[in-house]
Amino acid sequence: MAIAAAITFIISTSYSMSLYDDLVADVQQRAEMYTKLEQIDTYVRAYYDGSINEDELIESLANAYISVLGNAEAKYYDESKYTLYKEHLSGTHLGIGIYAEEVGGYPCITDVIANSPAANAGINIGESIVAINGTSVLELGYDNAYAMLRAESGTPLTLTLRRDGVDRTVSLSTVQMTVASVRAETYGDPDTYGIFGYIQVYEFSEKTYQQFMAAYSMLRSSNVSGIIIDLRNNAGMIFEPVFNLLNVLLPEDAIPYVETELTGQITQADAADGGQAPQVPMAVLVNSRTSGPAELFAASLKDNLGASVVGSSSAGKAQLPEIFDLYDSTAISLPVATVSGPTTAFADTGIKPDYEVVMAADTAQDLKTLDADTDLCIKKALEVLYQLAPRADQQ
Repeated sequence: MAIAAAITFIISTSYSMSLYDDLVADVQQRAEMYTKLEQIDTYVRAYYDGSINEDELIESLANAYISVLGNAEAKYYDESKYTLYKEHLSGTHLGIGIYAEEVGGYPCITDVIANSPAANAGINIGESIVAINGTSVLELGYDNAYAMLRAESGTPLTLTLRRDGVDRTVSLSTVQMTVASVRAETYGDPDTYGIFGYIQVYEFSEKTYQQFMAAYSMLRSSNVSGIIIDLRNNAGMIFEPVFNLLNVLLPEDAIPYVETELTGQITQADAADGGQAPQVPMAVLVNSRTSGPAELFAASLKDNLGASVVGSSSAGKAQLPEIFDLYDSTAISLPVATVSGPTTAFADTGIKPDYEVVMAADTAQDLKTLDADTDLCIKKALEVLYQLAPRADQQ
């Protein structure tokens, strides 16, 4: 009965399941599904000669239900993953400054937070943590190992890292830190073409709006001749910061985006309030890992402000997800609509650049080693802005 109750809650917890009526079309089908699950549960408990891990069983059923939807944007978060997701979303981090996914039983590093203990220790994307304080991660178990990486701030750790069969050891300590999702600087020559602002947005978290506007205000006060917004490798996270940014960056009464519900109904977003629209030309950098919220940001800046898009085609992830909390501190995320710019749609196809620049290596780790002279996308964006902005030495 516990399993049936849990599944009933997962399925009926919100209106979200009605979005998938084509998968569970009517009451009869749902009744059959419940009946089959209950029969299986009854027979297993009556005749199975073994123990049942109730927690694992419920987690497996929840995972299976979401997986069978066949949509990569539909996700189930167990309690630990949901805790990590909310922490990441908040723009804070407890640990050594890495994000990782399980590969072969080990945490494989997918990102390293700038200025974190991991970054300062020279830990790289693609390395796997195979031992902590001399004990194998396989012996510790993945969940226990990951918990050690998130121990109380100030906890010393010795990690054994492996890449391409070669091991090395680093020592560091955990910290509680605020994660910067935005970086800003300036390029150019004030005596010729002028100074151009550059804002790199790593992700869209709950702190991104505040951090972006601080950087944007600083650049505007510096009287830059143009602005580059770098969205390469920005996989998004949430759309709310994008909606809020577009509301102030676009001209008054501009339409930030268009939303298409799964029912097919198309609606325009409320017109922008405006007030801080840039008065200088803009360029937006994208690549194949620019996804979701970052794509919408680029599309709307292109459609409403004439921003030039530089780089390679983006990921084409246009589905708008919504999170639904479950009763046991877990959650599901379901796509509830598709978004696009007012005229630029990017679902599946991605945003096609106005100026295509193919870089042999443009991951986040690769870009950290480049500057304005060696990053081909930044160089091209500056060339484009040089043509659009008045030269400082000719004014």
